[in-house]
Amino acid sequence: MTDSAQEKQPMPELLPLQTLSYSLADNGVAYITINVEDRPVNVLTPELKAAIGLAAKHLSADDDAIGAVIHSGKSSFMAGGDLKNIVRYYDMQRTAEDAYLESRPFTESLRQLETCGKPVAVAINGNALGGGLELALACHYRVVLDRDDILLGLPEVTLGLLPGGGGTQRLPRMIGIKEAADLILSGRSIHPDEALELGIVDQLVDEESLLETAASWVLNTEITQPAWDRKGYEIPGGSKLNDMNIGRLFQQLIAQISAKYHHNYPAPIAILRCLFNGTAVNSIDAGLKIESREFSALTRDPVARNMIRTLFLNKGKSSRRDIVEAEGSDELRQRCEAAYIDQGLKMVDEGVDPVLIENIAKAAGFPQGPLELASESPDLCTQGPSRLTPLQVQQRLMCAQAVSAVDCWEDELVDPVQADQMSLFGWGFPSYTGGVMSYIDTIGLKAFIALCDELNSIHPAALTPGKFLRDKAVSTDRIYPTTAEGSI
Repeated sequence: MTDSAQEKQPMPELLPLQTLSYSLADNGVAYITINVEDRPVNVLTPELKAAIGLAAKHLSADDDAIGAVIHSGKSSFMAGGDLKNIVRYYDMQRTAEDAYLESRPFTESLRQLETCGKPVAVAINGNALGGGLELALACHYRVVLDRDDILLGLPEVTLGLLPGGGGTQRLPRMIGIKEAADLILSGRSIHPDEALELGIVDQLVDEESLLETAASWVLNTEITQPAWDRKGYEIPGGSKLNDMNIGRLFQQLIAQISAKYHHNYPAPIAILRCLFNGTAVNSIDAGLKIESREFSALTRDPVARNMIRTLFLNKGKSSRRDIVEAEGSDELRQRCEAAYIDQGLKMVDEGVDPVLIENIAKAAGFPQGPLELASESPDLCTQGPSRLTPLQVQQRLMCAQAVSAVDCWEDELVDPVQADQMSLFGWGFPSYTGGVMSYIDTIGLKAFIALCDELNSIHPAALTPGKFLRDKAVSTDRIYPTTAEGSI
């Protein structure tokens, strides 16, 4: 810090949280330093969510403080939420009301910060992703290091979630719905220069002047509230659905999302509801409630649990890596692809329209249909009417691969973590399922076995799970432990 900072009497209520500190410089600038203990980077723990609100309350009541600079005590600014905690939410089987209430602390803390009545600047010294960027958006001024390796973004959609700390409300109010939708729906991260061009940050500086620039703004500004709380504020580009341009944008984005995701991923459409419904209401507080409802609903959906567990928590983990590399993952892929193709050909013989089979496979999220993969023409002759519904066609294609994966598990070629990883990255099993084993896990062992037996009762389809899985289902209904630690 360029100004001498003298420690005031510490906030008693913050001491047990061990997530941030508050100090006051002689010139009246308070420095709120985020430094989550025992973590290599700052992550959004429940303690930090509460601490931010307490710090805002303390700042507001501190008569000696003119305003504050928020900065990181680590080499990076802040990553997003604690993924293990997010995964656990699904297993807790919370009610909608409980999930909503549990989603509110960070939102409320950030709202306390931006309405504390004093100017707050943030000095961003490294990556600000997810909750880290949402914290920055709730500050009144954003200063960022001018460095190409710094990333800023809201990647929650890649986790099956949406920004739950006000990101879907503050970003469109700052840069407009169209630009905000592009960033939030894609989940892409941007560098400081693009963030400055978009109007997400206010100033780029070198490392030596980062804190000094932020403190100088606090000392010289008259701004004490965000633009969206000021009288006469209007969202850039408009926000009402009866506006022709906004209505057209909404329809275009719905069409794009439907074509891309086939309604398998709930997060993108929930993001749209937040962006358009949340900005159409009279106040940001009403918009934040809409966001909290949508976010909490996603935490109760298996898609977010599956994607986070397989794509992030389990990525790279392997308890039998030597075996997998020796046998490679090829055996699993070959067995599952063979089962996928075999099901497609069987259903053609059973009278299912080949074009329907291919379309259902694509809609389920597979990169290729089974007949295309088999190099079979989709205009093969059918053998008469089929008794299978479109849902049952999809279930046959997915269950066949899952049964084959279980056989590989029984043969000790892979464990469930590896099977999930390989199925997503090896041959394109739909990522919203979390992989072949997470697909079974989401249904439940007993229900999965019953589903396979039901499908076999319609047509003998070589889908019967063997004794290995049936024995497991006697003692448990899960493949993964309910602790959701991300490993077996």
